[in-house]
Amino acid sequence: MKKMGIAGVIVLCLAVFGFASEIIINRLDVYLDFSEQETERFREDFKDKKKLRECFEKGGLLSIRFAEPEKMIKFKQKFGVSDKAMQAVLMDIIHESSAKGGGQKQRPKDSHPQDIYVANWFLHAAIIWLGVCSDADAKQFLLDTVTDNTKYDEFRKRAIESYLYRTDAQEMQGTLTRFLIGDMKVVPYDTYLFAVQQLYDSSEGDPQKREAIVAAVSATLAKEENRNIVDTVDTLLAKRSKTYADSPQRKATLERLNIPAEKGEQ
Repeated sequence: MKKMGIAGVIVLCLAVFGFASEIIINRLDVYLDFSEQETERFREDFKDKKKLRECFEKGGLLSIRFAEPEKMIKFKQKFGVSDKAMQAVLMDIIHESSAKGGGQKQRPKDSHPQDIYVANWFLHAAIIWLGVCSDADAKQFLLDTVTDNTKYDEFRKRAIESYLYRTDAQEMQGTLTRFLIGDMKVVPYDTYLFAVQQLYDSSEGDPQKREAIVAAVSATLAKEENRNIVDTVDTLLAKRSKTYADSPQRKATLERLNIPAEKGEQ
C-alpha cells in the first residue's frame, strides 16, 4: 500500500472535524509508518513550535481517543520531539480549548455547537498526550482537572490516566490510593480497571512500579465496600500478580465480602 503523505492526513483529519462525523481516524500509526526520508523532513519541521502544533491540530495527531503510550513514545523518539516542546504545544491547545468551553458541563454563552465539538475533541486528546510528556507543572494541571467538578467526568478520568502514566514507583502508591478511595476519587471502577490492566501491563519494564500498583490496589480493595468492584478487580489482579494472588490480605478481603476464595486463583 502506498504511504499516505501529510496532505492526505490533513484532509482525513479535517473530514472528522467538519460536520460532527462519527468516523474516528487515528493517524498515529501513519506517522510511525513514515519512510526515513519523510521522517527526516518532519524532524526538521517539528523543531518549529508552530509546525509541531499544526501537525497536532491539522495533521491528525489529536485524532487519538485513548492512550497508546508505547506508540506515543515511539513517535517522540522517531521525530526527535522533546517532552518540553510537546508539552508547550499541548498546553497551548488545552488553554485555548478550555477558553472555548472544552470539557465544561455548562456551555459558554453565544458558543457555537461546532466550536464546542472541536474544543472538546482537542482538549480530550491533548490531555491523553500529556501522559507521555508532562513535567511537574503539567502534572499539577492534570490534578487540577481531576478535582474540577465543572468538567465532564470523561475528561477528569483521562487526566487521572495521564497523571498515572507519568508517575514513578515512589509516588505511585499514595497517588493511586487517592484516585481510588481518597479525595480525588472520580469514577473508581474505571480507575481500578485502568490501574490493573492498562497501567500494570504498560509497566512491564518497571517491576517497582508494578509492585506499587499491586500494593495500592490491594490496600484499597481491603477497604472497598462495593462487592462487584472487588470481585472483578480481584480476578484481574490475581491473574497478573502471584504475590497478590497468594497474599493474606487478599484472602481477608475475599472473606470479608464472602467471595469464594477459589475464585480468580491462578
